[in-house]
Amino acid sequence: MKKRHPVGILALTLCGIYLILPLLVTVVYSFTGDWSSILPRSFTLRYYADLFQNPQFWSSVLRSVIISIIPVIITCVFVILALYTTVIYNPKLEKYIEVACTIPYTINGIILATSVLGAYSASQTILGNRLFMLVCIYCIGCLPVTFRGIRNNMYAVNIRQLIEAAEILGASKIIAFFKVVVPCMVSGIMVSVLMCMAALFGDFAIIRMIASTQYMTAQSFLYESRNSPVQLTSAIVTVLFLVTLIITLSVLFVQMRDKTKSTALPVTEEEE
Repeated sequence: MKKRHPVGILALTLCGIYLILPLLVTVVYSFTGDWSSILPRSFTLRYYADLFQNPQFWSSVLRSVIISIIPVIITCVFVILALYTTVIYNPKLEKYIEVACTIPYTINGIILATSVLGAYSASQTILGNRLFMLVCIYCIGCLPVTFRGIRNNMYAVNIRQLIEAAEILGASKIIAFFKVVVPCMVSGIMVSVLMCMAALFGDFAIIRMIASTQYMTAQSFLYESRNSPVQLTSAIVTVLFLVTLIITLSVLFVQMRDKTKSTALPVTEEEE
């Protein structure tokens, strides 16, 4: 094993402390009743009790989860179908789909939201509905990450060989897609979904521009509580951080589980 240099360890430690210190102070401050000197003078759970008893907070968190997961699911369905059809029937089109799915990387979310508002806000159809606009913008925003994750997963499971094996056993391409390909890709799809959810859950600028107060999410609730006691705001930040942390740990758990499965050697019984 290579020995790590003490200077590198020290640099990483200092960098970690620098990054974690603001969050640690925020968490501690959310429990303080009075912090008017160097150290807190008293601690209390009153702000967490007030927060957890506020139904508007839980409603906003639920709205954030819903508006984060619906666009991701829609995007995953379209990307999976497009890639599956392209890889099986017309592989030459894949490079064009990749370019189209990568374009949103170059579009700033604020610019996209402003353009959509300018084009459809006066429409009397469903295109003028603010929530419909928001879902469409989020679908475009999470398209690059979703495409890259699903594409890599498709090539990792080698869907061509899976389809060929299923057809040899008498299954059609449609049956093979739902009963063979999709189950093999579940872990990769989950990673893409959770990564996009974590990004969309923390969005504030786009949803503020599109939905404003019509659809109050957790970030909007945090913004509206800016005039509340700082301890209450710190408690909100702590809870939202925990929700994001749970989503991130879910991604890491799925990735580690896939890595363990892929590196595990098959066990065969020795012939007697």
